[in-house]
Amino acid sequence: MFIPDNLINNAVEAIINTRDFCGNEKQAVKDLCADEGLLAQWQKVWRIANFRANKQWNDFKKQAGVNPKYIF
Repeated sequence: MFIPDNLINNAVEAIINTRDFCGNEKQAVKDLCADEGLLAQWQKVWRIANFRANKQWNDFKKQAGVNPKYIF
């Protein structure tokens, strides 16, 4: 099944926002998919979005001057 890019982008944003508040990232993506009517695809969305969110999160750490040994 095709997953729209805007859903992945929204999931990345949900993951980043949830990390800021130390929440449950998987549940945030699952809820987002449920709202979009794609609950059956939430795990696939999670895998794609989590990969992209990790890159973005590491970019934020680099911009903040975090020691490179703490950036994965």
